[in-house]
Amino acid sequence: MKDLFQVVMDHKKKIAAITAAFMIAGGAYLCIASPVYQSTSLLRIKQDKGLGDSLMSKVSGGNTLDDKQRMMTDAEILKSRNVVLPVIEKTEERNDDGKLPDYESYVKSHIITKPYKDTEILEVDVTGKSPEQAQQANNLIVQGFMNRLTELSHDEQKRTREFLEQRLGASKDELSKAEDKLQQYQAANKMYSTDDQMKQLTDKLNIVDKAKAENQLNLETAQAGLNSVNEQLSSAGVSIADSPAIQQYKTQLAQLEATKASYVGKYTDEHPKMQEINNQINSTRDSLNQEISKIVSQQAPSSNSVQQGLLADKFKNEAAIAVAQSKKTALDQMDAQNDAIISSLPEKEQGFVRVKRDADVSNEIYVMLAKRLEEAKVAEVMVPNEVQVIDAATLPEKPIKPRKVLIMAIMTLLGLIVGMGTVIVQSLMYRKIRTAEDVEKELGLPVLGMIPDTSTLQVEKGSSDGLWSKIRRKLWRK
Repeated sequence: MKDLFQVVMDHKKKIAAITAAFMIAGGAYLCIASPVYQSTSLLRIKQDKGLGDSLMSKVSGGNTLDDKQRMMTDAEILKSRNVVLPVIEKTEERNDDGKLPDYESYVKSHIITKPYKDTEILEVDVTGKSPEQAQQANNLIVQGFMNRLTELSHDEQKRTREFLEQRLGASKDELSKAEDKLQQYQAANKMYSTDDQMKQLTDKLNIVDKAKAENQLNLETAQAGLNSVNEQLSSAGVSIADSPAIQQYKTQLAQLEATKASYVGKYTDEHPKMQEINNQINSTRDSLNQEISKIVSQQAPSSNSVQQGLLADKFKNEAAIAVAQSKKTALDQMDAQNDAIISSLPEKEQGFVRVKRDADVSNEIYVMLAKRLEEAKVAEVMVPNEVQVIDAATLPEKPIKPRKVLIMAIMTLLGLIVGMGTVIVQSLMYRKIRTAEDVEKELGLPVLGMIPDTSTLQVEKGSSDGLWSKIRRKLWRK
């Protein structure tokens, strides 16, 4: 160590020169390096307490989502292509080839998300070449993120509304045609009223027809909802494993609903049999909802609330379709019995009952569609926004890069290390003989004597003399 220290001291000027060169290089970098500014915003990501509503009742007792996984998922959505690419187009300049920065590199170098532990707060940091660019990019990313979540949340409600709007238009035409036929038949046969027996028959037919129309609408709506959910899950690359327990509950619910359908026109809602079947249906539906909640949490543990809701709606729509198909079978059997009764009537009365029946059914369908369309519009508007902006994007005052003090300190330290390393390596490569031991070691010869360096001795002697001796020596030389 003593020898190394001596080597360093002997070449301190060289070390200083190398260190100075590194410091100059660091200063040059600071002069040409572009400043980087960082804008920060804070978001609150609300944590859902349950799964979303669908055609069936809301899931009760559902498991809450894992907050950490939810934050990670939302952070990935914020950095997704749908959100970031429009920001790149609006805030970045094209290079000489006319190309914008690459998406992957932009996300890695410009966007940082940091969730606050045990909170619903997500920090979003976005960098730019100027304070204004950083703030603008941050605002655009946050707004794009919120819009994307809204689009995902509204998509199913939007498709349901569009389906009902199309169905309502067709139903209006069907109702108009049915009413025209009824009026024409009444005018041609001069039948404007019916006797009590005919009225009882038409009332009974109306009950069954109304149940059939409502069930058919439920079937079509559930099928449209299922198609929408499947498309979204497929585009997200989500695969779903079937559940025997869910299949069992769906079968039980379908059988109970079919039994209830067979009671149409026979029992009122207050009848003990109707109350009993309703209790069984509610109990089975609750069990089905609990099983759906369990399966969803198992099959999508890291999904956000939107994907959780999609999975739940898939199972619920499938159950609604199974129920509607089973009810349809029971109602068709009752309809066949009613057709047999109609066939026993005189031809004139048969024709009247049929056109009157068509008009009543068309009117019931139109009224139900109009009511459900209004409900769908309200549901679409009332989808809550799960993201709140706590702090809007800041306008940075100072750049975060380059860090001048840190860079100069690193370059100085690096210069010292390189300088000392250089002189030490050189001393090892070009080693000199300094002691008698070095002679014996390197040459293998005994040392017979040493000739002193008189100039060195004189200097050493002078360094040990007093001030008076040095003055006297100089005068003597003169």
